[in-house]
Amino acid sequence: MKKMTFLTLIASISLFCITPSMAGVGVTDSCQEEAKELSDKIRDNKDDYTAESRRKAKVELTAAKTNRLNPAKCRKNIVDARSELTKGKRDKKRKN
Repeated sequence: MKKMTFLTLIASISLFCITPSMAGVGVTDSCQEEAKELSDKIRDNKDDYTAESRRKAKVELTAAKTNRLNPAKCRKNIVDARSELTKGKRDKKRKN
């Protein structure tokens, strides 16, 4: 009986510890996917942004990839990268 109680206790503790860490993995995977999508967008539409804004955004995206285990920092890096792209957006009317 003691062995069964001990195993139940260990299983409960393991489940309690694993569940929050699994939730965190999903959040960072989402952030990493978003970083990849934004990186692809920069590469595909490089004429829409200034070189300086693309460089700054890429630095932020690299930091986001580095902050894989910290979802809050990863999210902040994504927001900063988008902000840099918005600041450096070229006006298409001027180009034509």
